[in-house]
Amino acid sequence: MDKKLMPYYLSRIAISIAFGYLLFVMGSPILNSILIGGLLIAWFLYAPHSGRYSVHPEFGLTPLRRDEHTQMINNVAARNAFVVSMLTISALVIYFGSMGAVNISIGTIEIVVAIGALTYFISDFWLRKSHQ
Repeated sequence: MDKKLMPYYLSRIAISIAFGYLLFVMGSPILNSILIGGLLIAWFLYAPHSGRYSVHPEFGLTPLRRDEHTQMINNVAARNAFVVSMLTISALVIYFGSMGAVNISIGTIEIVVAIGALTYFISDFWLRKSHQ
């Protein structure tokens, strides 16, 4: 951990603990609240080192910024996910339409969303590693 980023780390840990506590107060099981709070802490600790942001410690509590390069990678990954999702939906429409089905189950749509999200994260990871 970089000492220059200590205000960022401390503020994000406080936010993560507060969010986990809010989940618990709103009725979420304590294990889920602790798990989600812990995952948030892990993400906030990893974010400055992930390559997704340019880090500017001089900005205090908000040192993470997106520059043109990271924004371009984000846009390309989002475009790839959108194209794959639309192609998957088109294939489902053709498939179910040829079978004469009128309704598509929610489970099938959940699979399309999962494919789109997976495409985004794989594309994002691949582009960040290949453009370093």
